[in-house]
Amino acid sequence: MLASLKNVFTAQAIAASLTKLPDLATTVLDTAFPDRPTHPFPVVGVGELTAIVGTVPVVRRGGQPVAVGGEGYDVQLIAPKPVKPAIEVTAAELNDLRMILGNAAALDMWRSNKIDTLRRLVRDTTEAMASVVLYTGQVNWPSRGDGGNSESYVIDYGSILNHTMQAKLTASSKVSEVFKLLTAMRTRIRESGIGGKVAFHAGADVFAVLLDICQGWTSTAEGGGIRVEMSEGKLSIGGFSVALMDETYPHPVTGTWTPKLERKALVGYATDVPGKVWYCAIDSISAANSATPFYVVPEPLPGDSGYRLIAQSKPLPARNPRTICKTVAVD
Repeated sequence: MLASLKNVFTAQAIAASLTKLPDLATTVLDTAFPDRPTHPFPVVGVGELTAIVGTVPVVRRGGQPVAVGGEGYDVQLIAPKPVKPAIEVTAAELNDLRMILGNAAALDMWRSNKIDTLRRLVRDTTEAMASVVLYTGQVNWPSRGDGGNSESYVIDYGSILNHTMQAKLTASSKVSEVFKLLTAMRTRIRESGIGGKVAFHAGADVFAVLLDICQGWTSTAEGGGIRVEMSEGKLSIGGFSVALMDETYPHPVTGTWTPKLERKALVGYATDVPGKVWYCAIDSISAANSATPFYVVPEPLPGDSGYRLIAQSKPLPARNPRTICKTVAVD
């Protein structure tokens, strides 16, 4: 049966199924990391990373820094951690599968359903990793090591820009105050020498205050000609786009639902200097160690109780921290 499953999940079959499935929309990847090429090797050179992030990154394993880049340094290549979610195919499901092996349409539907489940898990994990990069300036994605212990692996791209507010926003603040704040954060990014067009993500508390401010706004009394537009989950204030970011993800070790962005934070990022996500070559013999964003490998479960379908991907998100400016906008 393992051979049959491997024939069901060939690279060609996976690619064919993916082309029939709808595109997945994810906020951070789609807005801040639109460039997502494959990489021919399982590692990324320090020089490639430096070209994107502007500085030599600092790598930490288990909290300890590892020297990176230049002659005499320990690490010239950075290997991203693989993302490997899995779902089980039970013995009962295998019996059903035997009945449809000769039915191409039914088999294609079964395979597509499994691939869709796994690709969503991979995409959600990649999205969460990218959100950590966007809001902190580093890859920091813990994983379970041998024996079930948690292992930290950090790639620090440097400090993102910070803006200190003299007074926090409140529901009674004026639209002009919000506009000045957004302009000041854009100026911080522009003065770093990288990027000129800036969009914003607002934590839940910040967005709620901005809604109150905008709903109480009138062009003659407060706005001073500043145009405000409101739609579901998004505001436009004087030409600045501010999107609500209240999304969460399950922590990879504890399972606790974790906000991508702190509720009281406001983050601006340069849209004309996008981040990048490399999908590196995966460590899979059946996939010929190819560079692919997604692959599926069947594996027998212990005790002959069924099989496990393991998705494999090796994403590495990177972004110049000087294209990001963050502030705590409300109390």
